[in-house]
Amino acid sequence: MNKIIAIANQKGGVGKTTSSINLADALGLLEKKVLLIDLDPQANATSGVGLVPYDIKHSSLSFFTNTFKPEINIIKPDLAHFDFIPSNIRLASIEINKSKSAHLFMLKSSLSKVIDNYEYIIIDCSPSFGLLTLNALTACHSVIIPVQCEFYALEGLSKLLVTIKSIKKSSNPDIDIEGLLITMYDSKTSISSRLRTELIKHFESMVFNTVIKRNVKIREAPSYGLSIIKYNPDGVGSQNYLNLASELINKNIEESTNSEIEKDLSEILTLDSEDVDLIIRDHTNTNTDKKDEDYSHLIGLKREEINEVLGFSYNDIHSSVWMYRTSASFSLMKKNYLYLYFENEKIVDYKLTTFKINKGQ
Repeated sequence: MNKIIAIANQKGGVGKTTSSINLADALGLLEKKVLLIDLDPQANATSGVGLVPYDIKHSSLSFFTNTFKPEINIIKPDLAHFDFIPSNIRLASIEINKSKSAHLFMLKSSLSKVIDNYEYIIIDCSPSFGLLTLNALTACHSVIIPVQCEFYALEGLSKLLVTIKSIKKSSNPDIDIEGLLITMYDSKTSISSRLRTELIKHFESMVFNTVIKRNVKIREAPSYGLSIIKYNPDGVGSQNYLNLASELINKNIEESTNSEIEKDLSEILTLDSEDVDLIIRDHTNTNTDKKDEDYSHLIGLKREEINEVLGFSYNDIHSSVWMYRTSASFSLMKKNYLYLYFENEKIVDYKLTTFKINKGQ
């Protein structure tokens, strides 16, 4: 089986590049032929495998300049179990080009030269929906979406799903969602467990069983130019990514007889962006303009956890009452506020208040 998988999320800092490198290395260790492509001008994957982006002469820019030659562009990083196509800042020039339609299929065309040589081609996308990411979504068979264990990480999920829907209709009818990958999971925090529960509740089998736990070694590995498997082979991070690779392999073996994932994707992609946004709000308990919104899920959370759920607010850190504006859209005539009451550093109660300003005043 030959499969192109894009790892994408428009929000940065969710573990996209980390997962690209470590999943590619784990698949290679499990004796799969793998090619990893750095399609991000920031070139974090290139640095993460021990290369210096500035020194790269033959980068992924070649896909878009009709100069791609596998024997020149594909290299083998030291101690890696995969082949690699690096990147550097010159790739950013592609985003400046306004003729998107002329370039939308260039990556797909180039990969047709090498797809038969690999069981998996992993594309590390940039954290924006520009021409580079659109090329990746047009070329790939499926998408892995890393979701960090904090509620604001879900803000870009609805936009990504709608973008995939658009790509499926226009340029890539075969695109599928490989799965949602929960990253930076911390079993000690209620936010992580709640987020996972809500994702599974709605997206069901589209969520990988494997979670990537928050781990210092995973963050350290790129600075040594190594995957977590090479840097800390006996650690939790290595186990997580080997489990993910094994789950991905088994999932694709069973794919031909299992239509459940495609059914889930079909249902998700029939939704408009507003519908998807509503689902995300419903299943993550984020703010709406409804005065009777239930915030009981906040009871018992600590101050630092509230900052992760609702975002930073200019409250006195030592105050026993914190206030948040909860209106989903800005309005001069109507403002909704949430008051949180603390005892012993934990929330014990809340109150919702709506202030309305009469136009005649």
